[in-house]
Amino acid sequence: MDINIKIIILAELLILLTAVNIITSHVQNVIAFSLPGPLDKLFGEWFHKSPSNKTNPIQVLHTRQDLGEKLNTNSPFSSLPSTNISSFTNLTIPTECHIINGNLPDPKCTPGSINPSINQDNIKNTICVPGFSKTIRPHVSYTNPLKINLMHSYGFTDSRANYELDHLISLEIGGNPKSVTNLWPEPKYGQYNFHIKDRFENYLHNAVCSGSMSLAEAQKEIATDWVESWKKAGEP
Repeated sequence: MDINIKIIILAELLILLTAVNIITSHVQNVIAFSLPGPLDKLFGEWFHKSPSNKTNPIQVLHTRQDLGEKLNTNSPFSSLPSTNISSFTNLTIPTECHIINGNLPDPKCTPGSINPSINQDNIKNTICVPGFSKTIRPHVSYTNPLKINLMHSYGFTDSRANYELDHLISLEIGGNPKSVTNLWPEPKYGQYNFHIKDRFENYLHNAVCSGSMSLAEAQKEIATDWVESWKKAGEP
């Protein structure tokens, strides 16, 4: 074949391919275009769009679910509004917690923590002043969402009304008001429920403020195993 004819055919083919490329890129740039036969081997790579390396923005959203707090869709919580974990400043919500003996918090999730501003030397000006606990008790805007998250952590899927968000080391004996390690969903049911614990908390508070027990001892008794401590005290 004459060389000039070959050049003309090649030029026309290149023009045709360029036109097709422009048209397909404008019509649908995400659809791979393939050429039939041997031309596909030579020029097909021009028309096949490489997979995008961009991440779907949905995949990088940081929600409660990303933090291991996905609620069971069969639970009564599924209709509740999503809780913004960032509102719990400097807190890490525990996971896979289990109630102990039907009435005690999981020590790996709720070991208890103390209020750093209260010590043995200032109890007369803090916890022993009537009404002091009310001045440091967290607002419900903080505790209500936290209660929902901690109920999920403990695997409780029944009504929130069956639980009280409890300070393991109570505020009246120097417990930390906001720390997640000192808060847990305490059942209102069972033999040793929150009513019994409240009685023991009052007993320890009175003992500390009367001087018959140290603050550290009271905190240890309630945090270690408050039921056994209550029994040893004669179930006051």
